[in-house]
Amino acid sequence: MTSADDLGHQDVLGGLAAGPDADPHAGHAHADPLRPSADLSVRPAVPEDAGAIGDVHARTLRASLAAGVGHDLGPEIAAAIDPAALGASWAAAIEAPPSPRHRVLTALAGAQVVGFAAFAPAEVPVEVEAVDADGSGPATGADGSAAVADGSVADGAAGAEPGAAVAEILALEVPAAHARRGHGSRLLAACADLLRQQGAARVQTWTVQADESRTRFLGQAGFAPAGLRRSLDVGGEEVVEICWYADL
Repeated sequence: MTSADDLGHQDVLGGLAAGPDADPHAGHAHADPLRPSADLSVRPAVPEDAGAIGDVHARTLRASLAAGVGHDLGPEIAAAIDPAALGASWAAAIEAPPSPRHRVLTALAGAQVVGFAAFAPAEVPVEVEAVDADGSGPATGADGSAAVADGSVADGAAGAEPGAAVAEILALEVPAAHARRGHGSRLLAACADLLRQQGAARVQTWTVQADESRTRFLGQAGFAPAGLRRSLDVGGEEVVEICWYADL
């Protein structure tokens, strides 16, 4: 998962920014998080979006993995990230989601698909041990609250209701060609609004540690590292992913 979209305001999830230029919900209203504004909007994805979503995902995935290995991907690996195959997978997710809590959203500029996001109930809610932004050590004031295996937040978790659901953002993708225009911010804000409507109290997501634009985006949006890492094998090279979380 990656996004080249720099956040133009702070704390999308908490809605703490002030002033018209810092509105974390620009492009949609609180009463209807998917209502369009002008030519920029976020709406539920439809099957016709799948091809464009596959193209966006292929571009952002290649960029994120390249950041993870520290150099351009080899031609075989790059070619294996197939837009058509990704589009077919997203078409299935859009047409037949496993549950009403599985959602795919599309960011539009006019009629053009310029990004997308997907979220679902977390299959494996992580135990939260807040760490510094670089993932290197415990953050000041971390309480070590844990998420339990059934997808609910453990009693005593900071900022979360006991027994509330944990969700996971599976993808939040805006390619570099459409960066710095607020598309990622609108997608994230819409995800947060819809997850609150579903009753979720915490959201988590995984991102490549070396993907600086994504980690900056998440940090400015109110996420923090959860203190958990995992490794991917990309053409024989290790790519490290970090789990980030935020209370809703």
